[in-house]
Amino acid sequence: MDGKAFDHSLLTEVYRQVVDDKGTVDYAALKNKPDTLNRYLGHIAAVSPKNAPHRFRRMDDRLAYYLNAYNAFVLASVRDQCPIENVDEEYIGGGFFWRISFLMGGQPITLTGLQSERIRPVMQRNPSVHFALVGGAKGHAGLPKQAYQGARLKEQLAALEKRIVANPRFVEKRDRVLILSQIFQWYRSDFVDPKQWVGRLLPDTIEGVDLVSYSPFDWSLNGRCP
Repeated sequence: MDGKAFDHSLLTEVYRQVVDDKGTVDYAALKNKPDTLNRYLGHIAAVSPKNAPHRFRRMDDRLAYYLNAYNAFVLASVRDQCPIENVDEEYIGGGFFWRISFLMGGQPITLTGLQSERIRPVMQRNPSVHFALVGGAKGHAGLPKQAYQGARLKEQLAALEKRIVANPRFVEKRDRVLILSQIFQWYRSDFVDPKQWVGRLLPDTIEGVDLVSYSPFDWSLNGRCP
């Protein structure tokens, strides 16, 4: 049926096959059994909100599609370039994100282009989207166990926020200093006030805080890629 919603179940299957409870990826397993991810990428290559808008009627449907596509593209790119240890060093100047193109709805697009040209216009000023994009590094949040779904996206992003603020890799208080992931710094304009964003979820954490600092981002690979 032409108006049928886009199916992300293949990506959920990939996650269940190669992502552990900590969000770490077994890229070797992904390389040994590439078919499920390749099938999902084939659907992404053929259909997108641009060439089939009737299948993505809600903003959340479009955003879920783009978030899933981004994460699937990263999985495929790392898989195809194994062995690598650091995605930022794979190409000079972070080229991993802007040099490699993927097909989306019949059109080529890079990870950088996907983030700036597709995701940003539909992210609805929700900065938690930046944690949903998993760029293959330990400094990113772990991949979920389920692909994002338009009908459940707000619920899924709210759950992601709670995991982020509970994880000392992203939010930690030492004495009167609040130490945040560099992601908060990179996208400060979206968070507006990172301290208050954290405080909305963990009010006690920001009590008595005099200084906010940012920890260096860890670009080492978020999994095993022999």
